[in-house]
This record gives sequence, C-alpha cells and structure tokens, in this order.
Amino acid sequence: MNQPYLHPAQQINQDSAPKETLYVTGLNDKIRLEDLKFVLYILFSQFGEVLQIVMKKTQKLRGQAFIVFQNITYATNAKSALSGMMVYEKPLIIEFAYKKSVIFDRMEGKFYYKQKQQKELQPNIPTDLIKERKQKKIEDKLNNNTVFNQGEVNNVLLIESLPSFVTENMLSELFRQYPGYSLIKLINARGLAFVEYQNDDQATVALKGLSNFKITPECQLKVKYAKK
Repeated sequence: MNQPYLHPAQQINQDSAPKETLYVTGLNDKIRLEDLKFVLYILFSQFGEVLQIVMKKTQKLRGQAFIVFQNITYATNAKSALSGMMVYEKPLIIEFAYKKSVIFDRMEGKFYYKQKQQKELQPNIPTDLIKERKQKKIEDKLNNNTVFNQGEVNNVLLIESLPSFVTENMLSELFRQYPGYSLIKLINARGLAFVEYQNDDQATVALKGLSNFKITPECQLKVKYAKK
C-alpha cells in the first residue's frame, strides 16, 4: 500500500538543525516561475554559492522553493538576513529543510542551477547572445584595471548591457531592496534600464551596492548615474 502524500510543510520542523537546504514558502504564485527563480537566485546567492533551486508548478507545490547551498554557513546567513523580506509583495518565510532526501524524492524532477543554467534560469537565450557574453567576460577582465566613469551624481541610475531575458519585474525586485526606490523603466530592445530613487543619496547607496553585481555567473550589472 502506498504511503500517503505528505505536503512539504509537514516535512519541515522549525527546530530542525541547520542544513545546506532552505525551505521557502509564502512566494507569490501569480508570478512566472522563471522570474521567481531568477529573483531567488539573485537574493540567495549573495550569501554563497547556490547549487540547486527546486520549484514546481503543481498546485500542491506552488509558492514554495527549496534552496540548496554549498554549505551550512551560507544557508544560515541567508536565512537570517532574508527571512521576512518582501518579494513580489509577499514576505519570505524561510526554514531549514528537515529531511533533504525525503523532500527531493517527492519532487518530480529537480532544477540544478549549474547543469541547467541556460535552460531553466535563462530561458530562450540565443546562441549569439551566449557568444557575446563570452566576449564580454574577456572585455570585463581587461576593464578591471580601468576606472569606470559613473557620471554626475543624481537620483536616477542607468543600467547598461542587460541580457534580453531580464524583465522589468526582475530588476524591480533587485533595486527595491534599497530605500527610496521609486520606479524603473526597462528599454529591452536597447538593453537599458533607468531606476529612479527619491534622492541622490539613496541612488548612490544602490549604485555602490549593485555595481558589478552578478545577475548570472557570466553577467555583471553595469550601473552608473543617468545623464540629466
């Protein structure tokens, strides 16, 4: 006789010992799965290497994610810093997974960030764009020794050379982490975005925090002040 299905929430114990795997609930299930994965990767990878993100579209598993870090320290730091953070207008509820093997056995398929990066996290990326990224990676190394002109200080930031898969929602969730965020305008055809803050100081904090931030292992944000 088959064992009854256990909802993942029943497999999590708030007092469970720290593990490499975090169980995240409360996600806005009205947002595209690809956008959620992207934002979660950006948020959680700030604390260490993310090896795996597991999410499903099924009714029983919607609004949930399992984040697997390289080690327990990374997972612990991420849990402490991100618990309660608003993502797509809902607070993150984060616990340590109770039994990682049981959880993954009950998931029909897994998402491996490293193995399926192109397919899952960055859908529909054309081959020529991948080649461009490799070239940009070489150029970035050459430019590391040069001083980047960030322009005249003001409350509007300009983000350049954005990959085509990036959406306005993705960028919004990233930049709204900083106080004073007002709005964002993405010009996808040109790979540009403008982000407005309430004042110059708030824009400067965001610029310093997100300049050269890796939105993927091969793509860094190029942020500077927009021309007035």
